[in-house]
Amino acid sequence: MRRRLATPQSALALALALNLGSAAASRAQTTAEQQSYQQRLQQLFQRLDRNGDQRLQRQEVQGQAYLERHFERLDSQRRGYLTPDDLKPVQAQRGERAARFFSQADRNSDGRIDRREAEGYSWLQQHFNSADRNRDGSVDRQELQGLAEQRRRQTSPESRAR
Repeated sequence: MRRRLATPQSALALALALNLGSAAASRAQTTAEQQSYQQRLQQLFQRLDRNGDQRLQRQEVQGQAYLERHFERLDSQRRGYLTPDDLKPVQAQRGERAARFFSQADRNSDGRIDRREAEGYSWLQQHFNSADRNRDGSVDRQELQGLAEQRRRQTSPESRAR
């Protein structure tokens, strides 16, 4: 049986699959490991970016199964291309996603999500009482962040091992 050596492109796909798929693993990384990963990611991105425009168009990711499969999800801004920022590990994007979610849910922009605003978000509806720690009938950013952190701790591999 013949073994294929990993190409830079397949290494990128594997690194993305592992890093994007495992928030717990990214939390366990040291700063040095994260910096090293970012440097390797940038080098691999440059190799894939055939025209050097700092954008990966769909045709530049052809043959990269992970990137082909997840192109739309990674291109969250629907621009039709990926930038190095689109490939950041989940942990780095968590705060940005939370801020975007809060802004969308807070339809009247008063800095709070009331029960009516939460109606479009089944997860928030189910956990509204837990999130509303001060029992004022609304959830602010801090309360939502606290609930998310609590849920992450409950579902982390460390808490399951206990």
